[in-house]
Amino acid sequence: MTKLLITENLITNRQDFIKLSNISEAVEFITFEEFLSTTTLSLFEDYDKKFVFDKFVNFRDLSKSDYDFSLDYIFQIKKSSLGKFSEVSNNIEIIESLKKVKDKFFPWDLSNIIFNQKESLSNQIIYEFCQNEYLFQQFLSYLNKELLRINLLFDNEEERVALLLDEKIDFKYELAKRRLNNISRDNLNQSFHQLNKIERLTNESEFNHENNKRFVVGIKKILEF
Repeated sequence: MTKLLITENLITNRQDFIKLSNISEAVEFITFEEFLSTTTLSLFEDYDKKFVFDKFVNFRDLSKSDYDFSLDYIFQIKKSSLGKFSEVSNNIEIIESLKKVKDKFFPWDLSNIIFNQKESLSNQIIYEFCQNEYLFQQFLSYLNKELLRINLLFDNEEERVALLLDEKIDFKYELAKRRLNNISRDNLNQSFHQLNKIERLTNESEFNHENNKRFVVGIKKILEF
């Protein structure tokens, strides 16, 4: 049975997916293009749940691909498009995403906002990261690793990059490849320059909220798409 996850903003990482959907079993994250390829080819049966993370879908999108609603896929939809699915109501399960209330932030929360042109920097998230030295340093380390992964993928296969970085090929590589297609080498180099600059400022002077805020706002302008 197909699940339709109603949400205001796209859920693009596993942590948020588990928290907001209340689905804890193993789910494979795929892009909408990968979904179309799988549906078109249909070379073999696959019983793993799959979650399309990069696009809100509507009934027309799925109808055009002759999608079988008895399959075990999870799609994200806007509440306004739910009515269009009425004719397949017996084959779908509706999940309303839980309200996202933040009492704790993680480096990937800010990183995801920075890359996403549709998301703005709230006063709360700027305050949480730019006032907390430990959290800000965690974020810098996390962002540097994400940018390094993208940079290496310009000239290397993902298997080689995973070996160099000593990590598994998983959802973060799907994100990295998507970002690779939308971020120029020049912007990537600018980002590394800004990272080096803020790290140097932090080492040479006291931890400074205003410097941190300027960095976060500036790096978003360079990387968002």
